[in-house]
Amino acid sequence: MPIKSVGFIGLGAMGLPMAKNLLKEGFELHVAAHRNRGPVEELTKAGAVEHATVGEIVSNCQVLISILPADTEMETVLLAEGVLGRFTSEQILIEMTSGSPAMMKKVNAAYAEKGARVLDAPVSGGTIGAENGTLTVMAGGDAELLEECRPVLDAMAENIYLVGAIGAGKAIKAINQMLAGIQMAAAAEAVALAEKLEIDRDVIKQVIGKSSGASWMLLNKIDTLTERNFAPGFKFNLMKKDIQIAVNEGAEKQLPLASYVLDLFEKNAQEYGELDFSAIGKRLLS
Repeated sequence: MPIKSVGFIGLGAMGLPMAKNLLKEGFELHVAAHRNRGPVEELTKAGAVEHATVGEIVSNCQVLISILPADTEMETVLLAEGVLGRFTSEQILIEMTSGSPAMMKKVNAAYAEKGARVLDAPVSGGTIGAENGTLTVMAGGDAELLEECRPVLDAMAENIYLVGAIGAGKAIKAINQMLAGIQMAAAAEAVALAEKLEIDRDVIKQVIGKSSGASWMLLNKIDTLTERNFAPGFKFNLMKKDIQIAVNEGAEKQLPLASYVLDLFEKNAQEYGELDFSAIGKRLLS
């Protein structure tokens, strides 16, 4: 049966624009307010159906999408009786949080006991990708289930990859975030040096953008860095959490670069935690 009704949990900086794109593609969207009513009011004006609880969302959708802050929320929300207890074997959970592989496997095991199917599907592409519907999905799970869910994912993403079994999606997302954090710190140092040497940022974009030192992070965050505009897109504390997942998963390997960058994030988390993660360069650029 084609998927028509989608529930959505986690209407933050990423989730809200992703939910909007589902509405634009004609899906029946079911939502509930948490602390902030703003996103729900915005979505209901666009045609979404509001419910009083997350449990009611579950009872009214074929597919439930969750994109939550961290493992703690994955456990407390998705394994709560009011949510898990309402799931049936006819429903699908698409779990898109940047969490740990271990928590993803725990959630999957609980839903498997209900006969429900789960796709481990974190995303990359930032808030711009979420707004434009050009995200990358790193899917872990069954290939047939991915194909069944593809119309839903296509509404939010441009690139969809099956990367392995349940937990593999979270694992490759951790690797991606480790690289993103390292490259963000490196980009900040590059901008600081360019400014000291009086090199124009457009020259940096043009020349380094076509050279071996190019990175997505430098080219997409150079304006943010040079303008010192650290208004939150993907928050500093969330990036710190994601790098921590990678460091934890690679504990026996030590991961010296990731550990060093994690330390930078930890030292600045209290002051910059709610800013964009590019604020890792704020002190260097002051």
